[in-house]
Amino acid sequence: MFEKRSDLKKFLTVAETGTVLGAADRIAMTQPALSRAISRLETSFGGQLFERLPTGVRLTEFGATVAEQARHILREIETAEGRVASALSGHSRSLQVTAGPTWMQAILPEAVGRFHDAFPDIELRLHAMTFLEGIRLLVNGESDLHCGRIDTERHLPAILRRESFLNMTSCIVARSDHPLHAGEVSLESLAEWPWIDCEAPARTQDDEERSPLAELLDELFDRTRKRVRTVVRAGPAGLALMGTGPYLSRLPVTFLDRLPGLCLKPLPIEFGRAAFRAGIVSRVSAWDFSAFRHFAETVREVARGRRTRLRVVAAT
Repeated sequence: MFEKRSDLKKFLTVAETGTVLGAADRIAMTQPALSRAISRLETSFGGQLFERLPTGVRLTEFGATVAEQARHILREIETAEGRVASALSGHSRSLQVTAGPTWMQAILPEAVGRFHDAFPDIELRLHAMTFLEGIRLLVNGESDLHCGRIDTERHLPAILRRESFLNMTSCIVARSDHPLHAGEVSLESLAEWPWIDCEAPARTQDDEERSPLAELLDELFDRTRKRVRTVVRAGPAGLALMGTGPYLSRLPVTFLDRLPGLCLKPLPIEFGRAAFRAGIVSRVSAWDFSAFRHFAETVREVARGRRTRLRVVAAT
């Protein structure tokens, strides 16, 4: 079914353009020849791949399933070819790694240092992003590993492997010299200060993901009827901003004392405290690569090392 790569690429081009004529122009072949290639695939798969429309074509439900699998197969072939080419040329390949903001600053620096002691020639490409953004890159074949908060309830495709190995806690935090550390903290007082959203997704349109902080601030409004006036949705860059002013945020406190150059403390309030699981998600095929296995194991070891002991005082 999936043997002929050239036909799969033609099929995916039609799916992307929505017209056979447009796809034929893009790949420089005639429309009849492309139509014959699609017909061959439909015969091979035993089902209709496209629904014909007045303005073009669109994938049937069956065709969407075939397209998803075809993309995965082509990405895996490209990955395998890249590894073989690297082996033949004597050049090492690179690893693409994404991570949540606190993992990027608290865990990966030490993990990268340890890793390069063993594999100095491997190029690492690191990007800070949220769980769903990291999963999208993994599924698209643009990343090998994501580290951080793990949604244990979300279904993941079979090409991905999830390892949840840490229990973590998030709390509302501020600089150690923030005025709210001096006394009792009320819900109303939380709404009087500016907030930074360090986990806001980069994509804002047609995105299913909302940050945990956005949901928390909605809850704060429901309970106090007071809106936070200033919210900086800075994403991973927000960690650096936390040390520049009287900002509040909700951050994983498990690694709080491992953030370089920041003196952040949990506020003495129970509101906003949440437990969650963390770990890594990877492409299954990446585990065939010895350098990747070493890096993933190093991240696991560093993350399981020294942890912050959290004490939160409940609000009265």
